[in-house]
Order: sequence, then structure tokens, then C-alpha cells
Amino acid sequence: MAIWKAVQAAIALGVSFSVLACTGKPIANGRLLALAADDGTVCDLNESATAGTGTYSANVDLAASVALPGTTGVDVVMTSQGAVAAINTENGALLHWVNPATGELSRTVSLIDPVSDIAFDGGGTLVIASNNTLIRLDLASGETLSQITLPEVKRVAVSPDGYVAALANKTVHLFNADNREVFSRLRDYTGVTDVEVRSCREQQAVYVTSFRNSTFTDLNNRRNPVQIARLEALDFTGDVQWSLFGDSAETIKQNVADTRLYRVTLGRDGYLYIAGESAGTATIFRWRGEPMTEAEQLGQTAPFLSRIDPYSQLHNSGAAHLPYYARVHPTEGRLVNAQMSFPRKSDTKANAMRLGDIAASADGTLYFGGAASASIANRENLTLNAVPVGGYGGKDRAWMAIAPDFQTRKFWTVLAAEGGKGTVQGVDAGYGYSAALSNVESGTVPVTTGAAEGSVYLSFIVD
Repeated sequence: MAIWKAVQAAIALGVSFSVLACTGKPIANGRLLALAADDGTVCDLNESATAGTGTYSANVDLAASVALPGTTGVDVVMTSQGAVAAINTENGALLHWVNPATGELSRTVSLIDPVSDIAFDGGGTLVIASNNTLIRLDLASGETLSQITLPEVKRVAVSPDGYVAALANKTVHLFNADNREVFSRLRDYTGVTDVEVRSCREQQAVYVTSFRNSTFTDLNNRRNPVQIARLEALDFTGDVQWSLFGDSAETIKQNVADTRLYRVTLGRDGYLYIAGESAGTATIFRWRGEPMTEAEQLGQTAPFLSRIDPYSQLHNSGAAHLPYYARVHPTEGRLVNAQMSFPRKSDTKANAMRLGDIAASADGTLYFGGAASASIANRENLTLNAVPVGGYGGKDRAWMAIAPDFQTRKFWTVLAAEGGKGTVQGVDAGYGYSAALSNVESGTVPVTTGAAEGSVYLSFIVD
């Protein structure tokens, strides 16, 4: 019944269905959309992207914003046929094809199982992690191309030539375009959180984010627990080629904050991007990701992080969970840019902002989505389409764009018409647009198309 109500709502937004999909085979039809290419590709490194600048604006103009059928938004990918949003229902999932210029739905596909992740190969194929199954879908028709049984699969990535990397529990799997398993490797860490795959001519790697529990001896000779983040690049045999962070616990010293990496993704500028959280700013994330020097261990040298204003400077932070994001050279395994951004209370103490997702456009702009406590920079002056954002309701739906050179935020806004709580769970950029998928616990998001109420919203800007 829940899926039927969602389908009825989709029909009201202009989607036509041939039959309700109850068997797990997606069946839908509608008007197809073709967006112009933006010349971005995950395979060609755009080195000029690192020098691109940006200008801050307190106002964000939404090209479109729409409430989508479903109960919980999972993720969104930008494709040549518009955005495709994965949304779970009470007893399954819906995939919505959405026009970023108008917010209209051109297609909806129903799946019988919940979705945990969605990826796009840049051509004509979507890959879905759904329950215990990896599904390849045809972008143009929405029909299933193939399925792989993979218990506990939770994250997925796909390369332009069809390699699929998947994370199931703590094991990384790689499949080729014919669904033959290339390798599987257990990563024996406390948490293994995300995967990405790059197969570009002879350059091939699977990237994995994780963290582990450890202990260290502080400067007062006391033993303390700590979590340590790690990024790994595996070759196509499953062997580790290089890694960042993952420092030895005995080198932590004054970098006492717990650190975790949660997301890794290839930008359309060809660079690799990672994001995670740190419990305060006395953190290994201050440095280059390589084994720390003695000066770095003791906090006696300038941090590698870009610090552009009080909302990215490393003071008065306590142990609040603060987001970290960075650009990584995909083959050399070195940090290119890195930064932390976080709210501050009225007493100037740092406050929490939790990560939902990251993405990067062809020009190197990094997009961040998440949930922010009080208060992000310039909140009292923020507007969406020149209308003030809703008041603070306890957990802002935060959307941020960081300029390619990491020296300016193009915007840092709250997706709220009325106040309330929620999270920007998914973001993506490409084909001339950037998208933010919001989960709403209370309040509303500005709507340009369709119903004005819902628990999941998809908003777009012209990139």
C-alpha cells in the first residue's frame, strides 16, 4: 500500500506507469530527457581545477526543487538524462528520474527491496546496491540488465568501462563488466565505510575509506582510546598500493581527536575526493595524510588545511564532530587540498556538523551535504531565491559549495522554507547542474514543482 501511495503521488507529478512493479522487475515509462555534456570526466585530470576561484553569495538560486514520493532519501546521481534519486519506501524503493530545470519526473522505477547506494558509469548504466543484490540498470529504459547476489552489500561504485566495486560488510569486491569477480579482500578495520573505482586506460585502482579503534600514550604517560582514519588504494589484484592517514597510534601525541573517513568519490575534474569527521580540531586531519613528522605530532608547525575564516580555523573546538574534506591525487596518492568547516555557537565555540555526502564538478567545485547544529556562517542573512531561509529548528539541512582552490565557499546555505530538522543526505554535480537530496524530519524545503509537503526533497542549482 505504501508503494501504491507513492506511485499515485508520482503520477500527480506527470509520471505514467504501465504497471506497478511488485516482482522486483522495474517497469515504468515516461518522457526522456537529454542534458548537455559539461566536458567533465573521471578519467582526465583537470589540473587547472585546483587554481579555480569563487565568490561567496548569501543567496542561492534554486533552478528547481521538488518533493519526491518515498519516505527516506538515499542518494542522487546526475546523468545525461537528468538526476536519478534513490528513495526507500516502507516496503521497497523507488528510483525517480528528475528534470533539474523544472523538477518534473520523467520516469519512476519500483524495486521490491530497499536501496543503500546508487552509482552511474557516465554512459548508459546505473548500478544499485539493494538488500543483498547488486543490480545493473539501463539508464534509458530503467530495466534490469543483470543481478549479482552479494549479501550485506551497502556501497557501490562503477567505472566508465563497467568495473563495479562493492562493499559488503568489511569486504571489498571488484567485478568486471561481465560480472566476473576480479577479487575480494577483507579490510580488517573497525569500520569500512565506502569504495570508489577508477579504471582509466592503464590506471586502475579501488579506493577504500575506513577507521580503526586503537589506543595511544599521551604526553602525561596515560593510555587513551583513539579512532584513526585511513584511505587505501588497492590495485586490481586487491593489494594495497598506497594509503593516507592510518598513522601508528604511538605517533598520535597531540593529535588526540577521533577521526573517521566516510566517503570517497571521483570528481568530474578527475581528482579523488574524501570526506569524514573529526572529534575536534586537534586531529591528524590537520596534516598531509603521510606519516607525521615530530613537529606535526607535537602540533608545532603550520597545518596543511586551508583556513579561510573563523568557521574553518582550528580553535575553541572541544570534541564536537566536525567535517573534513580533501582533494587527493588519484594516482600519486597525495593530498592536494584539505579543509574543515563547521558552525560556531554564539559564544564562538565550535559546534557539530555531520556529513551526508560529497561530490565534485568538472571545474573542481566541491559540494558538501549534511546536517549542521547552530550556527553556520552568516545564517541570519541566507536566502533561497531571494527569500530568507527558515529559522533554526535544531538540525539544519546544510548544503555547501567550496571553490576549487579551497579559499572561498561559494555558498553555505540551509535548505529550509520553514525551520525544522533534517539532513542533506546526497549530493552530486554534472551536466550543468548540482543536486541536493534532503531528508526532512520537520519543517519544509522550498518547492517549485508539485506538492509542497513531503519527507524527501530534491533541489537543483545551475552549476
